[in-house]
Amino acid sequence: MTKVIAVEKKSPLYGKILPGDEMVSVNGFPFEDILDYAYCEGQDEVDFELCRNGENFHVFYRRKNYKESFGLSFDESAEITPKECCNNCIFCFVRQLPQNLRETLYVRDDDYRLSFVSGSYITCTNLKEKDFQRIIRYRLSPLYVSVHATDEVVRKYMLGVKKAQAILPVLERLVSAGITVHTQIVLVPEVNDGEVLIQSLEDLRRIRVATVAVVPVGLTSHRQSLPKLRLLNREEAEKAIETVENYYEKNPYFCYCADEMYQIAGKEVKEESYYGNFEQIENGVGLIAKFFGELDYVLKSIRSFRKHRKIGVFTGVSGESVMLTAAEKIHKKFPSVEISVYPVKNHFFGESVTVTGLVTATDIINNYGNHIFGEEYLMIPSVMLKEFGDVFLDDMSVKDLAERLSAKIVISHPDGEGFLNAVLYGKSVLKGGKK
Repeated sequence: MTKVIAVEKKSPLYGKILPGDEMVSVNGFPFEDILDYAYCEGQDEVDFELCRNGENFHVFYRRKNYKESFGLSFDESAEITPKECCNNCIFCFVRQLPQNLRETLYVRDDDYRLSFVSGSYITCTNLKEKDFQRIIRYRLSPLYVSVHATDEVVRKYMLGVKKAQAILPVLERLVSAGITVHTQIVLVPEVNDGEVLIQSLEDLRRIRVATVAVVPVGLTSHRQSLPKLRLLNREEAEKAIETVENYYEKNPYFCYCADEMYQIAGKEVKEESYYGNFEQIENGVGLIAKFFGELDYVLKSIRSFRKHRKIGVFTGVSGESVMLTAAEKIHKKFPSVEISVYPVKNHFFGESVTVTGLVTATDIINNYGNHIFGEEYLMIPSVMLKEFGDVFLDDMSVKDLAERLSAKIVISHPDGEGFLNAVLYGKSVLKGGKK
């Protein structure tokens, strides 16, 4: 059971609930985690059931105003411990990681609570009836669901399971209960593309999910003993884009291809307005358009910048064209600013991995360790680093990289405004490992 460890003196429950009391239930429902407490903070009436010295008792409270906070703190048992994924997806990226990385990188979570809190994708294969009831009771919306295929034979093959509840009834139940559902399809050539993709889009449109992102499969060089898969080729990417865009024409803002799909196909991404409210931005959908929209806006707002800047920018291979275009835009507005772009081939995960977020310090050193840099400083985007920290996926710090390259390193936000600020003013967004 979860213990109360502190009660704020300003709390209306001060003196009624004591440190050491164990939380049993809230409004008649068993207390599972911090979500139960977060939900009750917004209720007019709350009935806490607690246990003290082996005896249960109730504390009932009717809220007087919405500014009041219950001011309770709990022990670590109230924290959300991710539920492990029970699937064996044929394309699972975690199973393709090299050994000896941080332990947290190997966690395969499939937790509806984290989907609501942080936007992570779930498969719904481990949802039980009590989970559905909790999602609906607390209105945990939006949720993000990996569908991959609505053809159940294909879906089970992709999930690597023999049994799983059908996905369409699950999604229909959530949508009919008022839960906004964003979905994704990881596209694997000769598995869930072609007619299977068309069927999936049609089924998801019919049951009114909010959005669908179609993302090309990502494969590393660490696939020993895993199913043999291959990357999408240019023709297949073009066909997927054509299919998705045909559905988009009839259903604007419903379905999108990730920016990477357009890069594989050698096509320009869409304009910023195409992506609506960017609900699928974390899936790399509309990231480039949003970046240039922000960059253009900020460039217009700065009248002049005469200080000379000569800097270098590291990026993944797929980000090279984006950075070159950004460098050209900035140099055109501010001729005193010169930007060199350094694309980094990924040896750590394999050269088939081209995204900037998976570039490691080891990759940068392997590519440019012997290069003599003449720039004032070198820039890396924060997406290369652990969240809120200054450590790469290979556990090397930014300080270590700077020493190896004998250069000053500046960390930028990946958005257009943050990028320009780092270019012009040379200030990192991280200080001592914090934002």
